[in-house]
Amino acid sequence: MVIPRTSADQYKIGKPVKLKELQQGDLVFYATGEKKGKVSFVSIYIGDGKFIGATSKGVKVVKMSDKYWKARFIGAKRIVK
Repeated sequence: MVIPRTSADQYKIGKPVKLKELQQGDLVFYATGEKKGKVSFVSIYIGDGKFIGATSKGVKVVKMSDKYWKARFIGAKRIVK
């Protein structure tokens, strides 16, 4: 499977995953841009309610429950089995 380059295109593929069913390696998508509800950021779920992603402050491990991220969460996808 070829994984698209942009986060918006990546969100169009894979199997949707509910928050309570997230597994390590699932992709989590956020709307961090100017358009509300439009995917503009993707990261990799690493377990324990956290993801790793390239933020404006470098690559970080972040809690999905942080106010900023929780408000911008769009959904999650499982791309790789």
